[in-house]
Amino acid sequence: MKPPPHLAFLRCRRRRRLFSSAPDAAAAAAELAGALAAAPSPNATRDLAALLRRLGGRGLASALRSRTRPDPPPPATATASASATTSSRLASPRSSSARSTLPSARRLLSRLLHIYPLPTAAAAVADAASTATSDLLVHVCLNSAAPGSLARAADAFRVLSARGSSPSIKTCNILIEALARAGQLDTVRKVFDQMRDDKTVALDEFTYTSVIKALARAGELDAAFEMLAELGRAGLRPSVVTYNVLMDALCKSGRVDEAFQLKGRMVEGKVRPSVVTFGILINGLARGERFGEVGTVLQEMECLGITWNEVIYNELIGWYCRKGHCSEALRLFDEMVSKGMKPTAVTYNFIAKVLCKEGEMEHAEQILEDMLSTGMVVHYGLFNTVIAWLLQRPGRLDAVARLTREMVSRGMKPNDALMTACTQKLCKGGKHQEATGIWFDVMAKGLGISIATSNALIHGLCQGSNMKEATGVLRTMVTKGVELDRITYNIMIQGCCKDGKLEEALKLRDDMIKRGFKPDLFTFNTLLHAYCNLGKMEEALHLLDQMKSEGLKPDIVTYGTVIDGYCKAKDIQKANEYLTELTKNGLKPNVVIYNALIGGYGRIGNISDAIATLDTMKSSGIQPTAVTYCSLMYWMCHAGLLEEAKTIFAQCIENCIDLGVIGYTVMIHGFCKVGKIDEAVMYFKEMHSRGIAPNKITYTTLIYAYYKSGNNEEASRLFDEMVSSGIVPDSVSYNTLISGCCEVDSLDKAVEIPADMSSRILTKDDCSFNTLVNGVTTPWCQKEAASSAE
Repeated sequence: MKPPPHLAFLRCRRRRRLFSSAPDAAAAAAELAGALAAAPSPNATRDLAALLRRLGGRGLASALRSRTRPDPPPPATATASASATTSSRLASPRSSSARSTLPSARRLLSRLLHIYPLPTAAAAVADAASTATSDLLVHVCLNSAAPGSLARAADAFRVLSARGSSPSIKTCNILIEALARAGQLDTVRKVFDQMRDDKTVALDEFTYTSVIKALARAGELDAAFEMLAELGRAGLRPSVVTYNVLMDALCKSGRVDEAFQLKGRMVEGKVRPSVVTFGILINGLARGERFGEVGTVLQEMECLGITWNEVIYNELIGWYCRKGHCSEALRLFDEMVSKGMKPTAVTYNFIAKVLCKEGEMEHAEQILEDMLSTGMVVHYGLFNTVIAWLLQRPGRLDAVARLTREMVSRGMKPNDALMTACTQKLCKGGKHQEATGIWFDVMAKGLGISIATSNALIHGLCQGSNMKEATGVLRTMVTKGVELDRITYNIMIQGCCKDGKLEEALKLRDDMIKRGFKPDLFTFNTLLHAYCNLGKMEEALHLLDQMKSEGLKPDIVTYGTVIDGYCKAKDIQKANEYLTELTKNGLKPNVVIYNALIGGYGRIGNISDAIATLDTMKSSGIQPTAVTYCSLMYWMCHAGLLEEAKTIFAQCIENCIDLGVIGYTVMIHGFCKVGKIDEAVMYFKEMHSRGIAPNKITYTTLIYAYYKSGNNEEASRLFDEMVSSGIVPDSVSYNTLISGCCEVDSLDKAVEIPADMSSRILTKDDCSFNTLVNGVTTPWCQKEAASSAE
């Protein structure tokens, strides 16, 4: 077979002398480019070797420099990685002219490896007998972005070394270090053994240290010490780095005493310990709970004039923190900062933890804020501790929300219990938007969120009448595949019922059943309460029968709901029937049921039975509450039994039962209703003397009574007093004032009120509007109305 013309040309000229002139270099470069452009042949290794041998290291650089333009870049799979800056620096030639040719040389060798198998290319480079070229080949393999680059570099080294053209010791050391970092101990041994056995390159202290480091990292300490002995037999002297590697491995394996012995050998060998040496020993003592011996180490450091570094400070601070010596830890921290050392994130986390333990949470919070402002890594536990503390502090919910958002942005979140507590507190504090935003952020980050937290958020939104947002959270849970549970449905059903959306609640109940969740007692009680509130007692009884048929036993809440429903419907007979059923089922009426019965009797005007219910309640050992007495007094007043109501009120005051603003308002309303304003005012004044602030209903009741009696001046004064006390009038208050103004021909005041209502962002309802219109369109005040319109 006739060889290609360009390879024949190479063979006939391969014994010529090394190119040195520019024309010869240009010709060699052209030949090399032609050889790489042609398809591989059986004689490729020999032909390439001949050309590379004639060029040599400098000749290759000269040939590349003489080219008018560099080779086209090789394919992406064979390009050199730009990340290995250390190896590139060690392999770079010293002269600037040679340095400028390296990119072209790397591209050429990458092209060579792309066209020919590695053994072929490595053999050709080896036969060129150029150390620089051998170095470059290993570095091109190391820096390759292709998978298996380390293995290819080791294979290239073996071919080069076997053919007597080993890379330089620097390149060999870089290769061993890279293999050691990758944990390829077997390959490290093979490369080292070949270097030692072939004797093509002189091993140095760095070579042995790299192998010792690899052995120590793999836990083969005995082999590492054997390598240290071999280093000595080779006539080399271990460096402080060599000793530090071994001492660190000993300390981490719990052999601290041997580490100190090795340090003694190091000092005897005239090798000066470094600050790293002492840091390793202190760390070893700390690991072994032998901190009492640290003082001796620190004294030795002082004698040698070695200043503590951040590592030493951090180790000492950490030790003191773990042992609870908080004051000493804080002293060292202050000393560290005063010396101009920048504490590390580890140091900050240690100190913040100490401050939390000491209860100095304000200081801990400040440390956390400093860490966040400088972009430091904050430990998960520190976030949790500070947030948990802030939750207990009044008025700090904004900080809770901000720190929780910061956690989430860093790919963390509070633990499940704390996350749930944060959600609950934010919702109770009216910060539903913040709680919802954090929940969506956690979901977006894929950090996972517990069903308890999701339920807490939905519950908080429902309680805050934010049903639209609650529905959005529920929809997202379904979309993201988050499992709902029975509690989720019960919360949503309760929210819909509270919002007056019974039909939606029933749809949720049906969906709940479809998803395999059987409605429980809470579900039925919630729906029962909704039906009873709407006065739909027939539907409520049907639901009660359904609950019983499904094996659920009614509880005290069930009976209380049904009894209260019948009492509100003025069907006291039915209420008593369920009271009897309640007792037959072994349950005892509670204060809520007795209060409902008192209200039921009051609605039908049967005050004597209401009082009898109160007596039964007391004889059963159930203590009446303020609500009980207020309800009884209200119905007494409603029935015109003001003296009896006064007696109940006086007994409560005598027995130190705090009836609060409701009790006083009931009495004021009762006396105002029968026109006894003077007695109503007495209760009003008594409220003030007892430090009980009147509410909107209290003021509105008295204002209406004054206007009705013709005392519009006192009515206006009370209205102003109500507004100045911070109570915003509602439509009822305005209706009362407007009606009174129109009745007493105080049109000026009536016209002013709607404008004031608008300024308070209150909407005029039909009642207030009609009242005003009726007032201003009567014949006797049309003139005033016209002037007001102008």
